[in-house]
Amino acid sequence: QPPVRGLHASPRARSAMPSWVIDRYGRNDVLRFTRDMVFPTIHFPNEVIIKVHAASLNPIDLSMRSGYGATALNMKRDPLKLKSTDTEFPLTLGRDVSGVVMECGLSVSYFKPGDEVWAAVPPWKQGTLSEFVVASGNEVSFKPKCLSHTEAASLPYVGLTAWSAVNQVGGLNQSNCSGKRVLILGASGGVGTFAVQLVKAWGAHVTAVCSHDASTLMKKLGADDVIDYKSGNLEEQLKTLPLY
Repeated sequence: QPPVRGLHASPRARSAMPSWVIDRYGRNDVLRFTRDMVFPTIHFPNEVIIKVHAASLNPIDLSMRSGYGATALNMKRDPLKLKSTDTEFPLTLGRDVSGVVMECGLSVSYFKPGDEVWAAVPPWKQGTLSEFVVASGNEVSFKPKCLSHTEAASLPYVGLTAWSAVNQVGGLNQSNCSGKRVLILGASGGVGTFAVQLVKAWGAHVTAVCSHDASTLMKKLGADDVIDYKSGNLEEQLKTLPLY
């Protein structure tokens, strides 16, 4: 249950919480459940502590479990080498969270304890497979009321990835997408299914590339054309269609 406004379970009152962590990089056997993970602390005035109601897994969590990006991420975690130890462990995975704000930093005016929120936490921060997680205010938004916590936790990371590719790299938005032909490869994956719906909502003509068993799903999501990449030479199939 969310705390009563004005009462916070601060680190002084609580020092540990349950989490799924890893103590080294490897396969699934490195995952460990503990009830003694250090409780998150607000270090900057724009941060909030979220009580986790639901979290989800992404391919990046699998990659990070195996050691992907460890050197670069550790430089981001401690650029001035202020920590007394050189290890990132125990490390909590998980990028997505849906939950309730428990405590706010001094400069946070747009959230208050008890607000239902969702967030995508960057990979250099401790993750969301915990009872509580700390996030910067600009990583958090109000959870749509129409979504349950479980539904909401499945969306932030893939949604932001798809939006970043389509909008920030592709230059598409709701005002210039209408009538454009958009080709989406890997359309049946997490990022792909979000991208199909996004550009379709913006009025684009969508061609989805996926395996045959996902064609029904693609049609339900709004794809105008579906190409099975296993049914022949993909490049030759695309050459028979108008340009994108």
